[in-house]
Amino acid sequence: MHEDLTGQTFSYRPPYGVNSIIEDKTGKFWLATGGNTFVYDARLNDKVGQGKNFTVVARDGKRPFKNVRTIIEDKKGNIWLGGNDGLWHYDGSTFTDITYNSVLYVYEDRKGNIWISSLSGNGPNNSALYRYDEKSLSNKYALPDIIKSKEGMIFGILEAYDGSIWFGTLNAVNRYDGKTITDFKYHSDR
Repeated sequence: MHEDLTGQTFSYRPPYGVNSIIEDKTGKFWLATGGNTFVYDARLNDKVGQGKNFTVVARDGKRPFKNVRTIIEDKKGNIWLGGNDGLWHYDGSTFTDITYNSVLYVYEDRKGNIWISSLSGNGPNNSALYRYDEKSLSNKYALPDIIKSKEGMIFGILEAYDGSIWFGTLNAVNRYDGKTITDFKYHSDR
């Protein structure tokens, strides 16, 4: 939050504030920002003495990915980008659009399933948790299982040792055991 000269406050987000960083199996760094998404190949740049060069990631070589919130590399070496433009899959040569809904978080479980939290409308309860089955992901038109809908913003997803999926919202942490969702809401004693 910032305050202008009149004392009015407004929200400001720098266009290149970094949302997510990963290093892929080839040693390239992927950086998701509020502006463009970039790839930095430290090995190449260090060899030619251009350690400050970043390449803008663009589908079809023309339209850059903007406001990507999350990037992961799956076990097969595919890159997943999630943000305002939905969920995209990159196999090393081609970008594939998986969903058009805005994506907040992407996670791969031990079985290779891809979990996402995605915005599904307007209002305070506009986020949903989806699972793309690993076997269905080879189909360009894969449809996810809806695990939980009409939820407040879902920001984190993690698989526990027992295989249950935990996900965090604005006011609770939830556990999905494959059948049932249990929420652990925050209760203030104050």
